Amino acid sequence: MVHGSEFCVRHLPDSASHLGILSTMLSDSRVFESLSLNRVPFAGQNWSGKSFDGCSFMGSELSDMNLDGASFRHCFFDFSRWSNVSAKGVTLLFCSFSGAQLKKVDWTGSDLLHVNFNSLEASDCLFSESDLYFSRFVGAQLKGVQFVDCNLKKTQFTGSRLEQVDFRYSNDDEAEFDEVTRTP
Repeated sequence: MVHGSEFCVRHLPDSASHLGILSTMLSDSRVFESLSLNRVPFAGQNWSGKSFDGCSFMGSELSDMNLDGASFRHCFFDFSRWSNVSAKGVTLLFCSFSGAQLKKVDWTGSDLLHVNFNSLEASDCLFSESDLYFSRFVGAQLKGVQFVDCNLKKTQFTGSRLEQVDFRYSNDDEAEFDEVTRTP
């Protein structure tokens, strides 16, 4: 629901003007709590350094965005679609990306702790130099993804399909790779 409205963003009579108001609100503030931004298209925005707690972006589209240094705690991105997003140095704590699609997303140097990436589809993404402690990629499909020099302690890749995935210099011996299909 949009603040003060009986409609969600997609069904507003004048959704374009409300998206403009929403974009202004997101650019003017730095801290956000309990926002429901489900199925909203975001493009070309700069959320670097912003903080989101308990927000939902389920089914949303994020493209050509800068999230560098942003923080997300207890946020939901299930079934969202990301493309060409810079998310360097991001903090994700207890977030969910179940069924999400990521293409050309750069998570380099991020803390991605206890994150649910189950059934994720990711291609040409960078997770290098990131801490993925206790995150889950169960049933994920990863193609051309780099996990170079990452902390993978207790990270699960159970039942995932890995194609051209690079784990160089990471502690992948401390991760779980049960029933994984690997293609060089």
